[in-house]
Amino acid sequence: RATAAGADRDRDARRRAMGKTARSMMFGERDVDALLETHAGRIAALTDALHLARAKSEHSSPVGAGTPYDSIWALRFVLSHDDDAEALSAATRTLRWREENAEMLAAAARGETLERFAPMERLIAAEYHGKTLDGAPVYIIRAGLSNTMAVMAANKEDDVVEFMMYRKEMGAVMCDERTRRTRKLTKLLTVNDLNFVSVLHGTDKKFQKVLSRASKLSEDYYPQLLDRAVLINVPYVFSAIWGVFKNMLSAKTRAKVAICPVSDTRKGDVRKCPFAKLLDLSTIPSFLAGECRCKGGCVRGVANDQKTLIGAMTDDGLIAHNVPARGKIDVFAEVDATDAVAWRLLVEKGGVEVTATLRPAGWRKGDDVSKCTTLIRKFKHRDGDGTKEDVIVSPGKGTIAFTFSNAHSTWNSKDIKYSVDVVGGESGAAKEGEKET
Repeated sequence: RATAAGADRDRDARRRAMGKTARSMMFGERDVDALLETHAGRIAALTDALHLARAKSEHSSPVGAGTPYDSIWALRFVLSHDDDAEALSAATRTLRWREENAEMLAAAARGETLERFAPMERLIAAEYHGKTLDGAPVYIIRAGLSNTMAVMAANKEDDVVEFMMYRKEMGAVMCDERTRRTRKLTKLLTVNDLNFVSVLHGTDKKFQKVLSRASKLSEDYYPQLLDRAVLINVPYVFSAIWGVFKNMLSAKTRAKVAICPVSDTRKGDVRKCPFAKLLDLSTIPSFLAGECRCKGGCVRGVANDQKTLIGAMTDDGLIAHNVPARGKIDVFAEVDATDAVAWRLLVEKGGVEVTATLRPAGWRKGDDVSKCTTLIRKFKHRDGDGTKEDVIVSPGKGTIAFTFSNAHSTWNSKDIKYSVDVVGGESGAAKEGEKET
């Protein structure tokens, strides 16, 4: 046992050492006080110039010590712009923009969701979740599940850009707080999960324009915020998507994009990805091979097991989806023992077969199915049956998988509407996810 324990300690020590080496090689100098001393002259000149710009009514924000726009704020502009005039121009534009968007930025700083952003929040699977070994925040994007076409169909381009900047401000607030507390310049690590990305949604031109605008604005208004943008679970169609996607990014952002060689973190070893050495895997979601399985899903209430696009919600609170011929949809809910799960199903035409199974905590595809518990035995629900409504109580902790199957139909797909919500027990929160095969 002593030998095994010693080996474990050695392995952990090697991992910490490798992580430290990777961090120093990738991220460079982070000591804020050393950086402030090195760039003191340029920071002072920028602050003086911003005072003068305020006197000329080019912006109206107080700057300098005792304000949010002090030497640490100015440092990021100095580090991003070698030319003092460029740093001043970017900082002035940033102050004007922040004055014009004060309400939105204040809500982001408080972590509040503005009412006008709520529909977008549900359709875009992206969230600050987890941290690096240094404690920096991680922003996770599930691109293959985000319904960007539905977002663009229901919103103006300017509103979606504003939403993207609102999310960026949340990350900036986290990084600024940690920078000041630790005296280490904290930046954001973005992980874009490309599992289940399709060419159709990955090349949506309207959303491409939004990403392009947001990237350029972020470079201006949030200098030295992004450390790395890691692309993971890269699909075979990646070359077609990347050829379009990279043109949406600014040159500085493109230089920070890195591709992880792991093709599927649900099955492979994420430690093969060099950037995994930077992550605290205990805080990273299970679909990225981390150890976290939040109730309701780790990212925006989307179940960790979900594999298809987030469905649009109808006026009656149901999610509309088409079940292809010979296919099925699995809808997931993370539960604890005694949680009550309410579910509804309406079939527009024809019928689908329904089952529900509890997968115990820690169960993964390929594990012994005898460990799973059948909660709803297979039955067929038809269009003439109206809306099926029921509540089941989970006998244990794990994941309930509802299956709406159309495998019996050779030619005809089925349009269904459904909802799955945890309504009792400890969570009392709505959860849903889906999978199409």
